[in-house]
Amino acid sequence: MIGLYLREFEIGQVTELGTYTFTAENIRAYSTAFAPVGFHMNAGEAAKGLFGKTAAAGFHTCSAWMSCYVATNTSERARLAAAGKRLPEIGPSPGIAKVRWPRPVHAGDVISYRTTVVAKRELASRPGWGIVTFLAEGHNAAGEEVMRFEGKVLVAA
Repeated sequence: MIGLYLREFEIGQVTELGTYTFTAENIRAYSTAFAPVGFHMNAGEAAKGLFGKTAAAGFHTCSAWMSCYVATNTSERARLAAAGKRLPEIGPSPGIAKVRWPRPVHAGDVISYRTTVVAKRELASRPGWGIVTFLAEGHNAAGEEVMRFEGKVLVAA
């Protein structure tokens, strides 16, 4: 994860991941493929619904977080490698939890994503590896939270 070993992570460490712009087109395309619900795809249906206009699927906001995360991770690992740092092997994620979407995301919204390290520990069951727990967040231009989840990732100790 971002080219760091378990021992290099600090509790409270924040990594800014960049932004993703939601458009009517990418909301419709994502929803058509993965969340075919009227208020995600159809402006007429959405106008009659709870949000009053088309809203992005919650998992679309999570997918956009992942896209920003992968881009940041890739560029940071390349930067560290170019500087001669020995990089740790990347492990898988055992999952996410506590997923929340407290506010809708609409076309034109630009969401800023980040992660904050909330815990880390070595794994007794897998020597040489640890697990980092992080809070993933997305905020709109007004600073309002639109997405959050707790994630975990295995990292080399």
